[in-house]
Amino acid sequence: MADFIVDESKFLLNDEEDHSIFENGFTLSCGITIGDKEDESDCWELYLSEDGKYYILAVDQKLHDNWVKSSLLDESAFQKQMVDGNEVYLLFSPSSHRLCRLTNVRVNQSLRYALSLYSAFANTRSHDLDSNLRDGIYYEFHSVILPTYSLVGKVSDRALFNNALRAPTDVEDLTAPDGLNDSLSFVYVKNILKKKQLANDLPSPLLESGEVADDFLMLGKQNALVIGPLVLREHYQVFDTTSDSYILLMDSLWAEALMSSSLINQIVLNSIPLFGKKYYFLSFKKKFALENMDDRHYAINKHDAFELALAIKRTRKVLNNCNLNNALYVQSLGILLPEIFTKSEDTNDVVLLGSCLREGPFATSPFLDDINEGLLNTLG
Repeated sequence: MADFIVDESKFLLNDEEDHSIFENGFTLSCGITIGDKEDESDCWELYLSEDGKYYILAVDQKLHDNWVKSSLLDESAFQKQMVDGNEVYLLFSPSSHRLCRLTNVRVNQSLRYALSLYSAFANTRSHDLDSNLRDGIYYEFHSVILPTYSLVGKVSDRALFNNALRAPTDVEDLTAPDGLNDSLSFVYVKNILKKKQLANDLPSPLLESGEVADDFLMLGKQNALVIGPLVLREHYQVFDTTSDSYILLMDSLWAEALMSSSLINQIVLNSIPLFGKKYYFLSFKKKFALENMDDRHYAINKHDAFELALAIKRTRKVLNNCNLNNALYVQSLGILLPEIFTKSEDTNDVVLLGSCLREGPFATSPFLDDINEGLLNTLG
């Protein structure tokens, strides 16, 4: 053994072989400047924009063609960029939304995150039943998991979903006790979320997956479909769709209480009968936060945090006695919609905003202490 010599030169990485599609500081034709490279594979590279506002996924023509052919994405979702005489196809996402390898997804005890991930699985399998998603890319903004068609072994959707629910220190488990081809149904998701103590008794969704969503979106005939539920609360539900918008469904008791409170009395609410009851509905663009304050998932930057601070202050001015701890934050409207209109003893707006500023989730990185202090003073 003493005569055994290891040639360390064979294990050194050659920096000259490291090649990126874009250099840091490269400005795309749309005006966005490329920042750091976040991840890469042999057929795609993921970048963060220089200002931290966008993720940019650059893919080769083969992936582009496969995704468009299988209807996972429309051609309009891509931007074509010429680089050294080669065509590169770009996808964009706000940094508030996840764009990453599926195997990197951890829902971090967020029910909203788990249901968003389920929605992406459901939408993907409505177009592509067979592709292995083990090396897939989670594209939250378009509610889809994009297969990369690698040669890795087949892993069931249930195993992939279950792994996203595990704690950071838990070992990955790719076994498929129910079989490789078992689908990821909402019934299965509901049961596993209950087992993982992410949800106890979720209300039944008022809308079904695959149901036409055009009437709720008020956009005319676009053939948009409901994908799945994102928020299931006693008096309201939020649904993902194949369009660029979410649907908010509200029962008459809660909606009429909000209208009588002057919080949304200037907004025209349309109504629809469902299961013999009257429901009101609104639609909101996916690029803005629509989530509960006790189940935050939207990754914020400094501008988003400032908007949230103003929304809390604005809502408190109209409803001085409401509880905002579990309110529905509607960034598009700049307000929070409370579930409880009587203020509880432990409600403290500064503490609520402070937890958002300390815990995130953040689009890029946590804020500095002086920024947090300035934002908290907004409520003063």
